Amino acid sequence: MSTVWTRPTGWLTLIGALVTEVWALLPALSPEAVALSARARLLPLLVTTVCALGWLAAAAVARRRERTRRERIRRSEFRRGPDKRPPRPAGRTAAALLGVALALGPTAALAQAVGPDGAEGRWTQRVLRAGGGRYTVEIAEVLGTPRRTGVNVNDHQVWSAPMVLTVPWSDGEPRRLTLDRVETLDEPEPGDSVSLMFAANDLELGARAHQYGSMSGIAGLWILILGLLGSIFAAGTLVSGRETVGRLRDFAPGLHLPVAALLALGAGLDLLVVYAWPPTAVGWLLALAAATTPPLAVWWAFRRLSPYH
Repeated sequence: MSTVWTRPTGWLTLIGALVTEVWALLPALSPEAVALSARARLLPLLVTTVCALGWLAAAAVARRRERTRRERIRRSEFRRGPDKRPPRPAGRTAAALLGVALALGPTAALAQAVGPDGAEGRWTQRVLRAGGGRYTVEIAEVLGTPRRTGVNVNDHQVWSAPMVLTVPWSDGEPRRLTLDRVETLDEPEPGDSVSLMFAANDLELGARAHQYGSMSGIAGLWILILGLLGSIFAAGTLVSGRETVGRLRDFAPGLHLPVAALLALGAGLDLLVVYAWPPTAVGWLLALAAATTPPLAVWWAFRRLSPYH
């Protein structure tokens, strides 16, 4: 039941969803993604939403026309034919891309919880937008007695102590900056180097030393691996079931509207993670809830398409 409008809007929605999901994976690839403007992070999602609404509208019109056509056939005295055209199987490319999109949906949702969050996330965003980043600076003085944190990184003990650091600011003059907690691999000594995040153009933002033992990098890596494996599996599954995928093109309010509502709910939960800067635990709970909406949408769709429904 495709028309001159449903086919292009359907393809635009599918491609837009893939672009949006890949774009949403940036936090898992690089913490610097938080520096992107709100417009840059939202634009792919907004474009995809417009395309999806366009497909729903075009598909609803096509459904109405199809029902009118079938009614006209039933009333005709001179024409006899099947009451409904059998759905065409989806093409291999469309089925494969849909499978990838369905697998990347939960992956992209989880990726929003990777990286700095809460107050640290807001501060990191301000520093990056001010042109700052992470730099290697020199320890000028170790204050007090360093202590072990109990964390091991590549067979190196992590130590912590208050320190005075030599920081090059934007005016060309090095500044001495005192921080209450700086972590180093092995026991620190003056002249050693440490990693520090700051914006040389904005002294008011301050600086923060790198802390070892964060799970963000490991979590981001696993999210990407699961997304890749899930994409391969889902693409193969839908290609082998192209007849069922073809039936998805026939608009049915009881199928497509709940699916759209579930996906919109997932997007809304992830937007809370991105823009509300919740604490770590809350952010992960929201991201996990958002990640369940694509599988729930798939379950609902195939339940409605089941011949036993």
